[in-house]
Amino acid sequence: MRLAAIDVGQLFELVWASALATIAVAVCFSLVIVGATRAQDCRRNRRAGSATAYAALSIFGLVVFLGIAVFAISVITAK
Repeated sequence: MRLAAIDVGQLFELVWASALATIAVAVCFSLVIVGATRAQDCRRNRRAGSATAYAALSIFGLVVFLGIAVFAISVITAK
């Protein structure tokens, strides 16, 4: 009786892809948090240029984060 056939290559691919996705999501969301808090601090200290740059960093991180989320949902629903 054969219980399961495990493809080690696909298992390894699952491990490294999930680790990479976890790191990417964490970095993108941390950019959102850092950008938003630093932008608020810069606005409070009347540094408009730095506040704009940090706000742009926060928006960029949010767009990438949402893109990853949409891609992940599309992969989940396609399988």
